[in-house]
Amino acid sequence: MITEENAYDILALDQTATPEEIVTRYQTLKDKYKKIKEEADDLKTQLAYQLKQIELDDVFIYFKKCQKI
Repeated sequence: MITEENAYDILALDQTATPEEIVTRYQTLKDKYKKIKEEADDLKTQLAYQLKQIELDDVFIYFKKCQKI
């Protein structure tokens, strides 16, 4: 379950981050993880980064529900 504290931790932002900073960081990490996943040769790494992408999506949904973005 995503909490406010771990949502900010996942994005590596502090709790004073603006909505624009949150969205920018989300998109940056999402793109980075997608690239790593696509370039990985082993299934373990691909699955690990797929899970990271899912976690990022959960954080995004959490912030949307809390109306922070």
